[in-house]
Amino acid sequence: MNEKEIIDIVKKKFRHLRNAKLNKNIDLVNDLILDSLELMEFLSELENKKLISLKKFTKECKNFKVSNIIKYINKNK
Repeated sequence: MNEKEIIDIVKKKFRHLRNAKLNKNIDLVNDLILDSLELMEFLSELENKKLISLKKFTKECKNFKVSNIIKYINKNK
């Protein structure tokens, strides 16, 4: 999984972010890209695709940067 694939999932799931400039160093919550409900929808989407385990991810990662999500997915393949 790479940066482009994760950002494409975010933009596909949330149409209001279609024209937003996103990169791997952006924190989805602290930079006010996604609110808490949207973040949970996004993480649930990744969980449904069998890319992450929500419980394990939230225990390991304290922030929701795109780079951390990518690292977690690639580490747990």
